[in-house]
Amino acid sequence: SQSMISIIEQMAKHVEPSPEIFDDDWIHLIDTGGQPQFQDVFPLLFHKESLDLVVIRLDQGLDDKPVVQYYHKGNVYMNPSISIFSNREFIERACQIAEAQAMSGKFVPKVMVIGTHKDKLGIDCEARLKEINKELTKILQKYDRVLIRKSEDEVIFAVNAMAPVGEERQQYTEELQACIQKAAEETGYEIDVPLKWLAFHLDLDKKGGIVRKSECYKTGEILGMGRSDVDKALKYFDKVGLLLHYPDDVPDLIFTKMDS
Repeated sequence: SQSMISIIEQMAKHVEPSPEIFDDDWIHLIDTGGQPQFQDVFPLLFHKESLDLVVIRLDQGLDDKPVVQYYHKGNVYMNPSISIFSNREFIERACQIAEAQAMSGKFVPKVMVIGTHKDKLGIDCEARLKEINKELTKILQKYDRVLIRKSEDEVIFAVNAMAPVGEERQQYTEELQACIQKAAEETGYEIDVPLKWLAFHLDLDKKGGIVRKSECYKTGEILGMGRSDVDKALKYFDKVGLLLHYPDDVPDLIFTKMDS
């Protein structure tokens, strides 16, 4: 921690704050891949400022359960398994979690549904998309405030992920980028993060998966942070998903690794 202080002091002396360096928009990504083992803990990772991108295959039915296949370095790993949820249940569950989070604070998390394999729908593509959107509009109408729609009549952002570089692929990119940017503006927030917090987080990250709060206070003291500053830093890093902290339920433990 002493070396961290030295680094922070040197940075403070020689780095002039500028919009190009310090005024950035941060997006923290968590990819669960739909794996069953993440479903129970997903609500813990989904914060009020979150955007949940639910990805389904358009060549599968809403009541089909996707096949979960693991890969390691590009090679198939383990035998495939059937998901515990159907595509419909994945979408509804995401909206339910977002709605529950929206009720407990001023921020409203958002949900987007992206449909891949549009090219697999064949000549009936538009009719099939219309049918899927009509069904989803009906079952998701009570989640309007958390659901990002492509248009008034379209819930799904249908894409052909295999489209070659060109006009079609650029159109998908621009549509998704615009909607994600809009969601980020609605769910994001601005905060001035002290440079000491960076050193604080780096030090916690080196300590292992589970850290006692007393250790956090010791690190904060070395960095010149009071207990209230440490509490604020922990709250912030929890909000952006870099650690897990439950002050009401497990006040003395900080989980710095998601797999702890």
